[in-house]
Amino acid sequence: MNSVEDIRKMAVIGSGVMGHGIAEVYTLNGYPTSMMDVKDEYLDRGMRQIRAELKTLVSNEFVTEGQSEEALNRISTTTSIKDAVEGCNFVTEAVTEELKLKRGIFAELEKFTTDDSILATNTSGLMITKIAQGLKRPDRVIGTHFSVPPHIIPGVEIIRGKRTSDRTFKIAYELMKKIGKVPFVVKKEIDGFLLNRLQLALGREAFYLVEKGVATIEDVDICLNSVLGLRWATVGPFRQMDSAGIDTATKVWRYILPSISNSRRIPKAMLEKVAKGDVGMKARKGFYDYTRFGLEDVTVERDNGFVKTLKLMKTLWK
Repeated sequence: MNSVEDIRKMAVIGSGVMGHGIAEVYTLNGYPTSMMDVKDEYLDRGMRQIRAELKTLVSNEFVTEGQSEEALNRISTTTSIKDAVEGCNFVTEAVTEELKLKRGIFAELEKFTTDDSILATNTSGLMITKIAQGLKRPDRVIGTHFSVPPHIIPGVEIIRGKRTSDRTFKIAYELMKKIGKVPFVVKKEIDGFLLNRLQLALGREAFYLVEKGVATIEDVDICLNSVLGLRWATVGPFRQMDSAGIDTATKVWRYILPSISNSRRIPKAMLEKVAKGDVGMKARKGFYDYTRFGLEDVTVERDNGFVKTLKLMKTLWK
């Protein structure tokens, strides 16, 4: 395989929060896609999510009924990695963030794929080099980190490992553009990459402000929705600094930085939620209560908001 045009078939390993959405993206863009998971019940749940999400895209006129049906017809499911990757040129791993598990999957993928197939991981922050460790062909392993919900959010991080080849990088980058995503490159491998390091820094300060009683969870979210979300979607932090004046920003940073949180602990509120099993939308309870919704209804409600925003902003990434 020498170019993105040689890709004919996809496989996605994992059908959870990320996996089913990535499979949905590929199949909406015309690729026959095999989605694999360890249990049929997980695959059934993933397919229900895909159907619900496609309905949202149809109702918001992002795709037609016909395109939705064609996409569904391109998806197949299996509990066998070997069957999933048969005839596939591009395989995306999207399982839980456990290095040992991912390494085991990539060893299997190397065993059952052709030598020129590209093996991508959707890891949120594990080193690509560590995931590819021990493989005979680490040159064909790359990170393509989608964001929740992957069928809507445009940006995708592209992360090379130390031995990722130029061919692998070029094809993966061009594929993301071809399927309508906005790729951005992490030039130097680092834990957390770009997106999650920035997100964690902001999240740490958000928890700190709530813990100190400066604001409620709801008002922190409103602040980000109504100001920073709109601002950064339009100009980003560096252009915003240019807009406000770097000299002004320097003065503000000088008196605020000493009081910014530099904690290295996971916030107590997060640990308490995990201990209770209140882990967010998938449990229908987290920092907000979703018990009035079914699982598919929760994501439909979320996606409607994302789609409305994307309709306004999508011209920025062309």
